[in-house]
Amino acid sequence: MRNGIRACFSRPVAACFFRLCLIPLFLPFFSACPARETGIAVIKTNQVEFAAYAELFNNSQDCWKAAVIFCENPAEDLLLSADAPDIVIGPWIKGEKTRPRLVPLTYLFNERRLDGSVFYRPLLALGNIRGTQFSLPVSFNLPAVIFSRENRQGMSGDFLLPFSEIQNLSRAFNMEEDGVYTRMAFSPGWNPEFLYTAAQMMNVNFREAEPLFSWNEKNLRDTVIFLRDWERSVNGSAQAAEDFQFKYLYIPPEQAVISGRTLFYQEYTNELFSGTADKMRHIDFRWPAHNGRIPLKDEIIYLGICRDGPNRAAAEAFVSWFFTEDTQQEILAYSVAEGLTENAFGISDGFSSLKSVNEKIFPLYYPSLLGKMPGENQMKLPMILPNTWEEVKQEIVIPFLAESVKTESPESILPLPERIRTWRQSR
Repeated sequence: MRNGIRACFSRPVAACFFRLCLIPLFLPFFSACPARETGIAVIKTNQVEFAAYAELFNNSQDCWKAAVIFCENPAEDLLLSADAPDIVIGPWIKGEKTRPRLVPLTYLFNERRLDGSVFYRPLLALGNIRGTQFSLPVSFNLPAVIFSRENRQGMSGDFLLPFSEIQNLSRAFNMEEDGVYTRMAFSPGWNPEFLYTAAQMMNVNFREAEPLFSWNEKNLRDTVIFLRDWERSVNGSAQAAEDFQFKYLYIPPEQAVISGRTLFYQEYTNELFSGTADKMRHIDFRWPAHNGRIPLKDEIIYLGICRDGPNRAAAEAFVSWFFTEDTQQEILAYSVAEGLTENAFGISDGFSSLKSVNEKIFPLYYPSLLGKMPGENQMKLPMILPNTWEEVKQEIVIPFLAESVKTESPESILPLPERIRTWRQSR
């Protein structure tokens, strides 16, 4: 349970931690009963919210039970652990190495225990490999560009904010005194995740491949040139943007936007919508878009039923229960009532994979989403990525992008293949 507690504290949800403390009560039952007779679906996940969801499932009927065990990286744990859970939930479980450990789930649709039409089709397709559905999407997040409500008059459109518009509004907003910026709208380098968002938008297409991952080299070069030109043409230079950040942006980004010192900042929706509703009184947001499409955050949460899990029937019952509009409406109502939404957003800290839940139910609890939910054709999904991707992204990809955008000497930047080689040798 040590991994579980560490994962829980990485995104502190007090009510979920209380339920985590209840989980050991199931363990004597596991040891006292033969594994194949427990009727309890063991769920292994890094999503702390599923402790509460399991409790709701257990209270909804008398036939089956679910218990949750937490770990940092469920996909990696599935490969390394000798004891398979019944259900695994987390990012990165769609990869080539983890798929053989999962049960093909196409039969759940054929038997009408699941309705494929309720899901976002691109999300469902990402878990489908050559016609076989290995995993089911649970939740996802989007990047959001936030700004003060006082500045929304100049925005065009209802919910999309193209890069070109960010640049034009930034030029108009920036203010210099004696050659020094006292007001600066936005710099791509202030939040390294924005650099990565730009790479996603411009089809760099990072994906799982030997020896670690692959990408479109031409589009990566074009992305770096685009971001470098952005800093020069809008902010004078990357150094000017960095100097402004050092001098003024010691306060939280949302406060900098509200104060008028800056105009924009990018956050992901699970950051934006977790916490009290009070902060949304002062800020508004748009989805950053390129060619009308919005890139999803890489960490899309998927669910799989494990091939070696001992309680298949209980696992199927939980899956059928979870993926319905009525259940997720109950989950959202319960989360709000118990205060879970102060530390986590929506369903499993993200938007639901079920279209109707986001379109009809989310605005009841998150009013600022009303009329802003993009359609599935506007979503740009990531490729399938290795199960160590978050570490790889933070230690290889984002440093490469940040250094490449800031430098005046591109030839001095260590290329990605060299970074990959060094990273692999250090492990």
